[in-house]
Amino acid sequence: MIIEFLSTLLYSVVGIVMLLLAVVVADRLFRLNLRHELVEEHNVAFGILIAGMAVAIGLIIAGTISS
Repeated sequence: MIIEFLSTLLYSVVGIVMLLLAVVVADRLFRLNLRHELVEEHNVAFGILIAGMAVAIGLIIAGTISS
């Protein structure tokens, strides 16, 4: 029981770290400025783009971890 809980917790943390790392890499790779676009410019379309990217990467990570 505790082993399953700890493995789920570990995979959750690994998935979250990988998702954040992917967003940071995309930010650097495409030379985006997340803070400027979201906070200062209030760019809703950019926020939707980042959310969609996060969902897509999250699905890929979840599929990889579960297999």
